Amino acid sequence: MNKTHISDLDYHLPKSSIAQDPYQNPEDSKILDAESMIIEKFDNISNVIPNRSMLIFNSSQVIDVRVKTFKKHTHGNVEIFILKIVDEYSADCLLKFNGKKKIGEEIELENFSINIIKIVNDGFRIKFSLPLEQIINNYGSTPLPPYIDDMDYKYEHYKTFFSKNGFSVAASTAALHFTPNLFQQLEKKDINIRFLSLDIGLGTFKPISTEYVEDYDIHSEDYEINEETYDEIIAKKKNGYNIICVGTTTLRTLEHVNNSSTFKGKTNLFITKGFKFNVADYLITNFHAPKSSLLSIVQAIYGDSWKKLYAFALENNMKFLSFGDAVMFKIKNNGI
Repeated sequence: MNKTHISDLDYHLPKSSIAQDPYQNPEDSKILDAESMIIEKFDNISNVIPNRSMLIFNSSQVIDVRVKTFKKHTHGNVEIFILKIVDEYSADCLLKFNGKKKIGEEIELENFSINIIKIVNDGFRIKFSLPLEQIINNYGSTPLPPYIDDMDYKYEHYKTFFSKNGFSVAASTAALHFTPNLFQQLEKKDINIRFLSLDIGLGTFKPISTEYVEDYDIHSEDYEINEETYDEIIAKKKNGYNIICVGTTTLRTLEHVNNSSTFKGKTNLFITKGFKFNVADYLITNFHAPKSSLLSIVQAIYGDSWKKLYAFALENNMKFLSFGDAVMFKIKNNGI
């Protein structure tokens, strides 16, 4: 099989096209239909989505895992990014402050203290003097993506209105376009809405670091879908319904479950050129960063024409990345 060179997933993304501000009303955002090349506002989404469809959303909640504080004695700034809770008092974290980070060191902070236990991957395992739940609830803030300027007023817009449970450190951004009003519109048209959960990790922001896309070791994420929900999705598909994944996370989860017949676990499914889709008929997703594993999914669905599509979106002033606009793809190489 011919491998895909990383340059095939590269394009110039002007900084001015990266949305820094969320839409105050998500329904004002735009969606490009990749088939017709027509751009619509999201408040018209019920006319964009085909009749006899089922939309699948990721309900995993973005947790307030970013803790900004300072050292009690020196007042030096400290930032803790909680990646994974190990137990009530311990977590794997990214840790930022000036100076050396020593294993076994106890650091007194403004409202609590931490002890650096050991190095874990790119970060540290840290023991907190207070329960993690208390740390997150009292001192945590929403973890905006690294390319978005960090401002408090943006936090509420980086969470979906329906999210619950789970432990995500990044949002399923395609779902940010949807509102309770749009859900009601879709349900009136007999367009079904169902949920699964995939905990989105920081790996979603990492660019592919290998020369050839297929050689990249993609991140692993926890997922769960109710078995009855999955069976209903497959039954609807066999009955002629369009299965529409809202976000790449729902797409990866459904295809992983189809391949593994496992309804809860971890997935490191890497969708690359030539992938055979079995469940999804459509994908609604945002415009993705150059050289990203998410863009590899777009290439697998739309082929090398994705570059013309992205150029068209840029020419028409569509906004890119997490707070930006969306695109809907029809998946042609699919079917159970």
